[in-house]
Amino acid sequence: MEIKKNLLRNKKKSYLRISIGVLFFIISIWWISLKIRKEQEISLFDWLYFGIFTLNGISHSIAGFGFRIEELFGKAFILINKEKISMKAKALEKEQTVFWSEIEKINYNLNKLHVHKTDNTTLTFNLSEIDYAFKNEIKEFIKSIATEKQIIAAL
Repeated sequence: MEIKKNLLRNKKKSYLRISIGVLFFIISIWWISLKIRKEQEISLFDWLYFGIFTLNGISHSIAGFGFRIEELFGKAFILINKEKISMKAKALEKEQTVFWSEIEKINYNLNKLHVHKTDNTTLTFNLSEIDYAFKNEIKEFIKSIATEKQIIAAL
């Protein structure tokens, strides 16, 4: 038995964000085509304007289709099983892992899970980004495994 959850879950489609993205993209193309039609020189500002609006349009469209931009940079997850507790709260953060065999005691305090290891170090898992119901599920699951493995757990 384990708890495994992707913290970068997909959102619902947003037709408004898709529309905004397409609008930004159209404006960027229109800007350059206007310069070409009037036979004006396309300056560095025009290319920057085109690039920024195009990237903005693409990012809004991607988000509108339900994908998270953060997923392009990495994963965010929480995994708790009978062997380890592993968490990566944000895509660009480092993964934190602790094995149950290394744990002496566990405390929960102000949205933080403090894991005291047998080598006198403490590892802190920040749970502030996780919703309340899932946080309670995590605490109950950790408490049950800690009881089974005879580890002190003040949750």
